Amino acid sequence: MITKLMSAVIWALGLLALAACWTAGVAAMGAPTENYTITDLPNSSSGYPAIKPPVNFLLQGPTSQTDNSSPVFIADFISPSGNGMVTGNENWYLDIDINGAGWLYIYEYYPPNNKQGKWIAYKWQLPQSGQWSLGPFSPMDSEAEGQHIYRIWFYNNEQWAAEEPGGSRDNLVYWTYAKGATAIQVPSQPAPTTEQAASPTDQLSNFITNPLVLLFGPSVIVIVVFLYRIYSRRRVKPVREPKPVEPHGEEASFISTPDKISVAAVPRAAARAKLSLPNGMEIQLAGASKIMGRGELARALELDDLGLISRKQFIINLDGDQFSIEDGGSANGTLLNSIDIKGKGPVDLNDGDTIEPAGAIKLEFLVL
Repeated sequence: MITKLMSAVIWALGLLALAACWTAGVAAMGAPTENYTITDLPNSSSGYPAIKPPVNFLLQGPTSQTDNSSPVFIADFISPSGNGMVTGNENWYLDIDINGAGWLYIYEYYPPNNKQGKWIAYKWQLPQSGQWSLGPFSPMDSEAEGQHIYRIWFYNNEQWAAEEPGGSRDNLVYWTYAKGATAIQVPSQPAPTTEQAASPTDQLSNFITNPLVLLFGPSVIVIVVFLYRIYSRRRVKPVREPKPVEPHGEEASFISTPDKISVAAVPRAAARAKLSLPNGMEIQLAGASKIMGRGELARALELDDLGLISRKQFIINLDGDQFSIEDGGSANGTLLNSIDIKGKGPVDLNDGDTIEPAGAIKLEFLVL
C-alpha cells in the first residue's frame, strides 16, 4: 500500500514539475545544432527567391578536390586572428572549395536565443569548380556577440554535396563575434540553451509563483507528510549486509588480513597524447583509433598544400600503453622522422616523433 502511494506521489510531483516547466517556457532543451528552425529547406528549383549577399566572390585557383560524379565541397572560415574570432569592425571571409559549378546556400544561426536564423545566401551560383573566396563580410551595428553558426549547402548535378561519401549534405562553420578588443571565450561545444539564462534567485521565484505550484503545492506537501508519518510507524525490517567479495587477480593491490584493511587497486588511466601543429593548434589523441586527414588539418594548411592531403591520410592507434601510426593508403605517403611509412603497416610512435603527412606539414607527437 505504501509503495503504491509513494509511486502516486512521485508521478504527481513529476507531472507538476513538467507543467511548471512548460508554463515557464523552458521545456524545449537541446544543443543548438539540434534545434534549427528553418521554415523552408533549400531546393534546387523552388523555395525562396535567389539571394546574393552584398560581397564579392573571387576564384583563387583550381579545386583541390578530385573530379568525380559526386559534388564535393570544403568550407573554411577566415578571420584576421585566424582562429574563428572576429572583434570590433574586423571583416571575415569564407573559403569554398568545390569540384564543379553549382549553387551555394548559407544560413546563419545564432545559438544563444535558440530561434530561427536568416538566409545569408540562397541559390547563389558559383559558375565553375575551384577555390572561391567569398567576402569581405562585415559586422552590422546590431551584430550579436557570442558564437554563430553558418550552415552551408552546395547543389550540383542534381545532387547535394558532401565532404565525405555518404556524409552529411551540409557543413557547419562556427565563429565568434565580440564588439570589444578582447574576444569572448566560447566552449568548443555549444551549451544547450533556449533563452538567456535567469539567475538562480529568479528561477526559484518564478517556480514558487507559478499558478500550478500555488494550486497543487500545499496538497502535495500534506500527502508527503502523511505518508512519512505512516512509514515511520512501521517496524523497520533488519537489512542483511551483503557478503564481501574477495578481490582477485588485478582487481586488488593486496588481500586483506585480520589486522589489515584491503585496498582495491585504482584503475590505471588510459595513455594520452597529442599532435602539436606549427600554428600552435593541438589535436588531442584519446581512444583506440584516430583517423587524420584533410578535414582535421584544414585550418593549419594553405589550400595548395591542403590538396596534397588525403581524406584518410594516416591512422593513430593505441594498444595498451603503446601508440602506433599507419599510413591510410594516402596518395602522397606519410613520413615518420623523415622515413616514408606508406605500405609498412603499423609503426610504433615515441614521444617527440615528427610526422609529415604528404611532406606538406610537420606535426610533433607528444605523450601526455
